[in-house]
Amino acid sequence: MATTEMIRLGLLSPATPNKPHFKHVDNLLPPGVALIHEGLGLLGEAYLDLADKADQVIAKATDFTRRNKVDGLILTGGFIGLFNPGIDAQVSAAIHLPVVTAVSSVITALRTFAAQSVLLMTPFDAKSDGVIEDHLRSLGFTVYLGPAFEGRKAGSGVDLTPEQLFALVAATYRNYPAADAIYFQGATMDPLSIIEGLETELSVPVIASNPAMIWNMLSTLGVKASVKNYGRLLSTWPARE
Repeated sequence: MATTEMIRLGLLSPATPNKPHFKHVDNLLPPGVALIHEGLGLLGEAYLDLADKADQVIAKATDFTRRNKVDGLILTGGFIGLFNPGIDAQVSAAIHLPVVTAVSSVITALRTFAAQSVLLMTPFDAKSDGVIEDHLRSLGFTVYLGPAFEGRKAGSGVDLTPEQLFALVAATYRNYPAADAIYFQGATMDPLSIIEGLETELSVPVIASNPAMIWNMLSTLGVKASVKNYGRLLSTWPARE
């Protein structure tokens, strides 16, 4: 059901909270939900910097929730979860609040839409894409890969306009057998403005990590809402499978 009280969500991102791709995140929130965002300060030159950082993430999450009253915590950055397996459960046990991570939230959304095959679009290099691909395949998904972005500093953008990104995704999708869904991991690709257009053009659900985490967390808190303009996951707000 819809909530009548303000819900406050915490969001901890791997680097700093002032990256340009976070400027649209507040637009994903339904009325009555606020977001408090801080950086973990753990991301350096490479995503492997995030490996084996569970203790540091737990300490920072504990400090964050001591200073901020929140109802749940979102840990962004796909590699936070992939390189620290079980970090969501560990943090949740430490702070006594629900916690969601990027990849697990997307997987929940993909299963809600009964997707068995996905086109994976990321701003990462081939080695990093392989980490996500292996994880998805281990869970039974068929995975098709978008182009890799080699030589890119971790956390930086891909220097594509929304129109260029739309064209790239559509062309890549059509180069493979038809996948059940498109999965954007890595908010620096900044796909939010093209999700709805891609769904209309290609007739498949498009799941990006930030909308998936917000949907997953709020669903955990019992919220049923609808947020327009960012794809069917937020607009139809399906119950989780």
